[in-house]
Amino acid sequence: MLQGAYTVGKAIGEIDDGSVSNNFMDANNHRIDRGATNGRGSNDPGANGTIATAAWNVTDGGNQLSGWSAAAPNPGWYGHATHVAQNPTKFQGNDYFLQARVRRAQTPGAPPDSGSFTFITGKFVWFNTTAFSNPSQELVTAGQSVGNGDQVGVHGRHNGYIAQTTTATFTMWPDQPPPATLAISNIALNWRYSGGWDTLLYHITPGINGDTGSNRARLEVWAQHDPALLPAEAGQYVKIWDMLYGAVYDTVPNSQGAPSLPGWNAMILGCYHNGSAFSTSFNFDYDQIIFSKATIPAPKF
Repeated sequence: MLQGAYTVGKAIGEIDDGSVSNNFMDANNHRIDRGATNGRGSNDPGANGTIATAAWNVTDGGNQLSGWSAAAPNPGWYGHATHVAQNPTKFQGNDYFLQARVRRAQTPGAPPDSGSFTFITGKFVWFNTTAFSNPSQELVTAGQSVGNGDQVGVHGRHNGYIAQTTTATFTMWPDQPPPATLAISNIALNWRYSGGWDTLLYHITPGINGDTGSNRARLEVWAQHDPALLPAEAGQYVKIWDMLYGAVYDTVPNSQGAPSLPGWNAMILGCYHNGSAFSTSFNFDYDQIIFSKATIPAPKF
């Protein structure tokens, strides 16, 4: 599940770093899935107890997160079966699902240039590792973005990029270089945030490191607009992305000696735009985060 470094549901302002590992617990170190209002229906502590809980004792200014994959007996890595077999004590499984209810109520448009940073694409939800916040395998859902065509007064389109294939102009998902193959693209569907509490469901199937053939990674994304605004969407998702791509993973330990393995074990919820000075303030809000080895139904309300 997800280890929360910042409170789920916190209103995020200009910049925040809500980095979390794949071991989410409540204040009593009990794994939680946030209950009946989010589509899951009930708490599911540690996949019905099959995954052991792990203590999360953080200190102000400490390095518990960066050292997590070295110190923790259960650091929550997910990867291709080939890599799991090579390091079974560090991995919990293969593919996984992540559901998040999100709200992007304001429409500030594209990020202005900031110092040496131009053509900026910000970050909103991104999958990474506890060893590094921006590893090669980083999967980013875009925040406000020039490349995504964001405009003031218009709710943004769901889009993103993959770190290792990104150029200086932040190549977005539909234009990722080969060997990426898109079966479903949101550029064609044009699903946009509603301004209310929308829900995103990600399914990440890790590939073999550097594979360009049948063992590529797969990214799938489903979305639901806020049922309070669009009641017809209650309990329903629409699939907006389905992409195969050749994943490249960082494999060198960080300065804490924590291994960076071929897979993922963390995510960040935050509002990061390279220090861009927008003309109006805005929030990215998050709630009801669910991590699961099985698909998660869409919320009914």
